[in-house]
Amino acid sequence: MNAANTAGFGAEKKSRRAKARAARRALSPATRAKLAQQLAAQAMAYLTESTDTAVRVGAYLSTDEEPDTSVLLNALVDAGIEVFLPVCQPEYQLGWVRWNPGVELRRSAVAPVDEPVGPRHDARLFEQVHTLFIPALLVDQRGLRLGQGGGYYDRFLPLIEQQATRVAALVYSSEFVPAGDFPVEAHDRPVDMVITEQQFHTIEQL
Repeated sequence: MNAANTAGFGAEKKSRRAKARAARRALSPATRAKLAQQLAAQAMAYLTESTDTAVRVGAYLSTDEEPDTSVLLNALVDAGIEVFLPVCQPEYQLGWVRWNPGVELRRSAVAPVDEPVGPRHDARLFEQVHTLFIPALLVDQRGLRLGQGGGYYDRFLPLIEQQATRVAALVYSSEFVPAGDFPVEAHDRPVDMVITEQQFHTIEQL
């Protein structure tokens, strides 16, 4: 890809991110709260219907511009499932800390997010993690995601691709789009599941 194509590619991704963020900001608090309940219900239904029991999952604390994960996080703990949340580390790496309601949160030193305080685990934790719920702005029908652009998950997901952990992106139904709807790169890896407020959908990997 030459410099001109690279610049155009980047501009298109930037434009799609801006549109997706604007659509999320346009949601009323009441709509966002309702969608959070529905999204959590779909995620828990997926776990309930899995052939193997989930005892440990990875998830994330949503920002104001992401589908609210607070309902899901509490539902997971209420179901007796261990929940681990990411901590941003130098060189765009992720560590993982166990979360429960009431765990102390601190603002990240390297990213605009809040993070749990506690002992940190590396990718080896995922040898025993059933599902990793991750954020996205858009996901296409191949399971390829448009993220926020930080690159943390692009670097982390290859570390666990040999594990049995299923990777599930959480988005609104309007953000689950046809293949080719947004540009992707060679290093982009598809997720295994897409969970919206309307459904949980397994991606058929070719």
